[in-house]
Formats: sequence, structure tokens, C-alpha cells
Amino acid sequence: MDVKKVNLPCAVGKRTVYDMKGHVPFPDKSISRSYSAEELVELLSRLPAFAPKPVCKFTINGRTLFGKLEHKKESNLYIRHKFGKKVVQYDMKQLQAVDILKY
Repeated sequence: MDVKKVNLPCAVGKRTVYDMKGHVPFPDKSISRSYSAEELVELLSRLPAFAPKPVCKFTINGRTLFGKLEHKKESNLYIRHKFGKKVVQYDMKQLQAVDILKY
């Protein structure tokens, strides 16, 4: 196996220790992707129970609500408002947008 050492620091983001013969470097591209509201709710509901829940901005029936998504059952969302108060149930059909504010 032909391997030659490359003197690049780790912060450059390219291959750091070894450069294989005939290797094509990784393309520089953004990995961010925009999700729809339903996809984002599905991803947030799959967080493990011990993980901290992110603070989100929900738009439901034209109203803006701030809180954390506690869980989702079938077509119902359970959102905790005002951080420590009761969990409120909403219908998934009423959801218009979701934005993650702080994680």
C-alpha cells in the first residue's frame, strides 16, 4: 500500500494524516438542508428521553407559540409552553411552521 505523509493541520478540513494514491479530495459544500414542518416535528419527536429538548417557535393557526415539543402521538402534538407549565395538546393539521431557536 502506497501511503505518503501530508503536512496539513487539522483545522484545514482536508485529509489530515495520510493521502491515498489516486484519492479525489472531498468537495467543499454546505450540508445544511431545510426541512418542512412535518419533517422537523418528526425529527424532534425522535430525540431520546435523556436529551435536552430544543426551544422552538411554533406557528399554529396563525398564532406564534414558544415552547418545547414534549412528544407526538399519531396526529397530536404535545407542546410545553412557558417552560414548566402544563403540556398542551394540538392537532398536527393546524401546524404551519416550526423554527428551532436554541438547542
